[in-house]
Amino acid sequence: MVRITKTSSLAAALCLIGASLTTQPALSAAARLPFTSSFEAGTFGEWNGGLDSSMTVTSSMATDGRYSTQSVMTAGRSTDNYKEYVFGDNRRVGGEVADDGVWLTFDSRFDTGFHFADGAGVHKIAIINLEDVNDGRRRYQIIINVIPRNGEYFVDHLKWNADGSFGRTMPNVSQNIGTPATVRFGQWDKLKLYIKQNTLGQANGVVRFWVNGVLKGEHTDVQLRENVNVFPNKLIMSNYVTETTAYGTQRWDNWRLSETDPDANAVRPNPPVLNSVQ
Repeated sequence: MVRITKTSSLAAALCLIGASLTTQPALSAAARLPFTSSFEAGTFGEWNGGLDSSMTVTSSMATDGRYSTQSVMTAGRSTDNYKEYVFGDNRRVGGEVADDGVWLTFDSRFDTGFHFADGAGVHKIAIINLEDVNDGRRRYQIIINVIPRNGEYFVDHLKWNADGSFGRTMPNVSQNIGTPATVRFGQWDKLKLYIKQNTLGQANGVVRFWVNGVLKGEHTDVQLRENVNVFPNKLIMSNYVTETTAYGTQRWDNWRLSETDPDANAVRPNPPVLNSVQ
């Protein structure tokens, strides 16, 4: 006969708790990751502010749940809409850095009849900033754009000076595999980006870009940063056009930003489909 005592019961419980803790997935090393946003609260509450003069949460269509975000652009007006999310060692967070890079996925759509600004070189969709933790200034940016003249997706790499002025456009890290993927007007596209900063002084950074599950850009020799020890620490949902000839509706949905590949060990996803809400 085994006698069960309070001591032995407590010990057993502690053993079970210890076993449970060892089987739990490790917490993300970078502060405030993973981040997800499908706007299901009907607001921008998941984000950390930003201008939204013509950017709204809508239930007219979505790829995940009921809601998505739209920006309705009007000819004759410039547009400066954005929402941001800060993470990692951003000055407003002060947490652990995302030192192994970040993965970004989201759904993007330009409605049928959308017209990019005449003469514009690029049209922004999403941005990842590498910002200085001392003064909060952006130092480098990786930007997912569309090239208006041909509708191709394009990944840009920009440098900003310490005083906040524009530095230069660095060698592009865009599509270099197969036929370039272009916007499918009136349909959702799933965009996916992986960036990993280089070792300072070495060109060993990584940028990879997928469109609808197909790898379209791969660069493993990128000098993502030069002599400034900054890390990815801000995500921006962007709709910024200074020209006044753009018009139509641009949409975003189903955001995820993490330190691990959300599609690891998964079957390649199909392009997102439309969920209409009457």
